Amino acid sequence: MTLHSYFEIKEIDVAVLTGAYQVFGVPLSNPCYGAVILNESDTPVYISVDGSTDNFRVGAGYTLPLSSLPRHTTLTKGEYLLNKGTQLYIRHNLPPGGGFVIFNAFMTM
Repeated sequence: MTLHSYFEIKEIDVAVLTGAYQVFGVPLSNPCYGAVILNESDTPVYISVDGSTDNFRVGAGYTLPLSSLPRHTTLTKGEYLLNKGTQLYIRHNLPPGGGFVIFNAFMTM
């Protein structure tokens, strides 16, 4: 039986961000099949899974839903958005004013 749960929320204050990628939370403890990145700041941010490539851009004040599953799909082994052990990185390219970026995700156990 596959159990579904939530990861601990990853949150970062944009005031500590720079133009270089930095670690965003800890590596994923289980495979992730759905996530939401909320940018509650006043600057766009970029998310990377390798620390050098811009994989996702989240505009200021926007929410980016991410999913590896089409609607009404049954999850089977191997259909994941992010694999176990994936480390997320975050950066900005404009001077931040204030706010937070939040990563919420669903996992299988």
